[in-house]
Amino acid sequence: MSSRVRSAAAVVGLLLLVTGATGAPADAGQQRPHVRSDHVPAAHGSHHWKTIDRLVPVVTGPDDDIAIDLDTRLYVPDNASRRHPQPAILMTHGFGLNKTSPEVVSTARFFAAHGYVVLTYTSSGFGASGGCVTLQSADYDVKSARQLIDKVLEPRRDVRRDARGVVVGTIGGSYGGGIQLPLAAHDRRIRTSVVGRTWNNLIYSLDPNNRVVPGDPTGLDHGLNAQGVFKQEWTSLFYALGNSQPAMGGGDCPGAKQASGDPVEIGGAASCPGYYLPLCRTYELLTSTGDSDAEARRLIRRASASTYLDRIHVPVLLVQGQSDTLFNLNDASATYRALHRRGVPVGMIWNSGGHGGYDSQPGECEAYDGTLRSVRRMDHCYLSLRSLRWMDHWLRGTAGGRGPAFAWYRDWKKYAGHGADDEQYGTSARFPLHASTTFRISGTDALVAPGKPVTSGSVTMLNPQGGEPAAYTETSNFTGPDASPSSGDTPPTEIDGQFAAFTSAPFARPVAAVGIPEAHLLLTNSNGQDMVFFAKVYDVAPDGSTVLVHRLIAPVRVPAAAVGEPVDMRLAGFAHRFAAGHAVRLVLCTTDQTSYNAKVADVLTLSTGTASTFTLPGVVR
Repeated sequence: MSSRVRSAAAVVGLLLLVTGATGAPADAGQQRPHVRSDHVPAAHGSHHWKTIDRLVPVVTGPDDDIAIDLDTRLYVPDNASRRHPQPAILMTHGFGLNKTSPEVVSTARFFAAHGYVVLTYTSSGFGASGGCVTLQSADYDVKSARQLIDKVLEPRRDVRRDARGVVVGTIGGSYGGGIQLPLAAHDRRIRTSVVGRTWNNLIYSLDPNNRVVPGDPTGLDHGLNAQGVFKQEWTSLFYALGNSQPAMGGGDCPGAKQASGDPVEIGGAASCPGYYLPLCRTYELLTSTGDSDAEARRLIRRASASTYLDRIHVPVLLVQGQSDTLFNLNDASATYRALHRRGVPVGMIWNSGGHGGYDSQPGECEAYDGTLRSVRRMDHCYLSLRSLRWMDHWLRGTAGGRGPAFAWYRDWKKYAGHGADDEQYGTSARFPLHASTTFRISGTDALVAPGKPVTSGSVTMLNPQGGEPAAYTETSNFTGPDASPSSGDTPPTEIDGQFAAFTSAPFARPVAAVGIPEAHLLLTNSNGQDMVFFAKVYDVAPDGSTVLVHRLIAPVRVPAAAVGEPVDMRLAGFAHRFAAGHAVRLVLCTTDQTSYNAKVADVLTLSTGTASTFTLPGVVR
């Protein structure tokens, strides 16, 4: 099935769903980091609460001329009073949801039970709120959220305040995570944020390029590449879901567009009832050409945390899923490193799941998997308790709530079966972990460990005319890579002639790699245009069977003017244990069905030997 047909099938499926042997030594001079299991003491909610529903009028838009109502719900715990005011928490929801969705209700009840005043609301374009979907932009959603604080929280005497105004923390995941740091940059009343499974730079999320631009010290400044490789399946799903909102009774985008003079049609072509025209044009441009333009990039930057990180001074806890192919671990890592570099208090958790139909693991309670959980249940879960301790520390001054700087889920460890699942989380006082192993890419198929002989050679990979047939890694959707009717249980597959694979010797003992892999490649192409390829990491068992680590891919697009220069890249980050007797395999390929592939036939040539390398990150025991 072609990528375009598969993408269309995924969109239809979504709408139906919505509607009805040597070991690998560490590099010389580096020590293996100390790793321990995390431990989070249980808490017990004791407060009752009442709720107040209210439609709140706001005025938003780049010109402050769009008037809409936002649907809010306020949770007021019984310990909040004029004499004993409590801190507030602001929360909105994931894309396509509303204030009554399980992730919002579970989280709000949990914090209300622990004595916080919690304000939840339905974002513009969804549910009973008015307006269009605006991607948590500073020009729309941030302005609206600030007015909710003005109109709902500021007048209340039972909300704690100081010289800066009411004391507010924010929490949310995915779409509800995307607004938090832009909001904190624009509103000094925000004192801390717990940011879940969301983007750093929406350009990278929708049009990714894992190429490291020369001069970028972290390799994670995703805004430095002008063009990327359009993530067509995931973006099409969300575009379709946003446009389905008016027909489902969500928002009032057609009314807002009519009031603002914004046309519903795009040049007389496809209808776009859920978004304002600039976003409609951005999507049409990417799907038709694979390229963005300056206006599209400006628009998306206004909805990206990366644009405002230099203005963030409040503590931030980042929670990102290891199996997330929409917003991957590089997103959270980019935010972490930018804040840490400036001395902003920041922590990061790599939890087990993420977008793509992954349920939270027992004892973990990742709030954004669609499960409605009781307060009692969340009182005994790792992620909910980490979030509570973080809020208590920064909003109430409770000691000991920061937790480790970095924690990651280890699926190779066994859960005890009760209480918070802290047994499966390793921790470190730093990120990235310093230990790593750099292999040299040798001959036509080998990764050679340090100190072993290397063979020079070359490998070619064909990009077919039109970009099809294409390799298969997953079907991007909300029910998991194996749950789509179009894929069944299809494993990842490569296309003969379109990939190169390089495999290490089997590891003599287990090796756990935690972090972001790197590659330095001597790679050229033949057609004189931008060079596009994908990189991924496989675990190879002794019997030759393979597992693509978390089904992650890393697209790269090298501008034509830079072809011929060495290509440095950061692959998608992961935490994965290679068992004894297993090997690591680096695969480079020219196509993927999730993405907009290069359409002009091309031949890519990789030169191997001492100059081309692959680095496995954070090797720990």
